[in-house]
Amino acid sequence: MKNTVNPQKRDKNLVPISREHHFGLLFCWKLRQGLRNGTDLEVMRAYVRFFWDNILKAHCEEEEWLLKRLLPKNDIARVRLQEEHRLLQVLVELVAEGSPMNKDLFKVLEQDLVDHIRWEERELFPYLQAVVHSDELELASKLLEHKQGPRIDNFKPEFWATK
Repeated sequence: MKNTVNPQKRDKNLVPISREHHFGLLFCWKLRQGLRNGTDLEVMRAYVRFFWDNILKAHCEEEEWLLKRLLPKNDIARVRLQEEHRLLQVLVELVAEGSPMNKDLFKVLEQDLVDHIRWEERELFPYLQAVVHSDELELASKLLEHKQGPRIDNFKPEFWATK
């Protein structure tokens, strides 16, 4: 008997955030490729700073804003999201500083971000859909639209491309 897992039905109001997670996973893939290709760590460090400043920081802030609107202050999911975002920020700062453990820090950042995105997709979003009324999700989504601008990852050089 074939074991099939049906994809979870995502509330349409969470789809834009979910779509942005694709960019986060692509960022992680690019880091893995860069390490595999032996890319100069200064180039990769610049990319991590670029991605944080132009894409990831705003995404994290929007998620926190959304959860602040939708969940009580002491809700465990809201607390976890904020703590994981702080951890990601610290990792980005350590990578940007050029720590002697830098190569390992790229790997830790990549793995932690993948794990965080998977947690949001598999646990946080279904939880929000279960505990937050759909009208509240819709209102928050409409308000969030005004905060969101297009995010473009146009970093050069494209060190992740195969040599």
